[in-house]
Amino acid sequence: RRCARLACERPAGSMWFSAQDLTSLVGGLSLYLAAIRACGHLAHVSVSQVPTVPFALAALGVSSSYVVYALVWFRTQGFIAGCRRMPLSLLGSDPIAVFQTLVLSFKLIQQLVLLGWAAHILGGDLTDAPTIYAVLKPVVIAFAKDTPRVVVGMLLLLAGQTLNAGIYKAIGKNGVYYGFKLGAQVPWVTGFPFNLGYRHPQYVGGTLSQCALFAVLSSPETQTAGLLPLLGWWTFNYAMVSWMEASFGDNDGKEQGAGEKKRDQ
Repeated sequence: RRCARLACERPAGSMWFSAQDLTSLVGGLSLYLAAIRACGHLAHVSVSQVPTVPFALAALGVSSSYVVYALVWFRTQGFIAGCRRMPLSLLGSDPIAVFQTLVLSFKLIQQLVLLGWAAHILGGDLTDAPTIYAVLKPVVIAFAKDTPRVVVGMLLLLAGQTLNAGIYKAIGKNGVYYGFKLGAQVPWVTGFPFNLGYRHPQYVGGTLSQCALFAVLSSPETQTAGLLPLLGWWTFNYAMVSWMEASFGDNDGKEQGAGEKKRDQ
């Protein structure tokens, strides 16, 4: 049997990604780059405007959920204790449910931050929802008329969501939301998507799905303002969480008990 990501038989810090993880990520990012090159957007990619306040705020918004992952990972017992008190106790009946609510909330914040950043770059007023819609609509229409980008976006989204659905079906909510650290039994599974050689299928799936949305939001203006570097930052955050989980898999060894097998999502 197998639960999600951290192989307890391996020494801490070894193999924090697999060849299949890397191949899928490189393939997905390559498809994204090919799509924006075909429509002429790649020529507008710039890093000179990245050190701006809007970009920095967007980057912070992207990192928000990963900060939550790290806090729960390294301060597990404190998080469990906090879940018994307000306001965390309002978010779920147990630590896993609370963590799930936090993760989903911050994932939503990530997407709203991305859309808000793109709307701001395109001239929208973030205090006025109709203007946000008005400036994003032409970008979405341009995407819909760009067949190569649509095909790439659909492929990336399909691949990403297939991996995400597969990992959830394989290990369930307890596995997905750090159940082994939060007091739940998580089964050891060997089926899809682990049987394809993935070590972090949910993070690969998340990155591929995000690439699809970035393909939709690509325009000369957003690329000049740093859309590609923002995607790179997003991918870097996924990589850092993967490294954290692989390198510090025995973080709570004293709480878990000697010899107990541990894995998370």
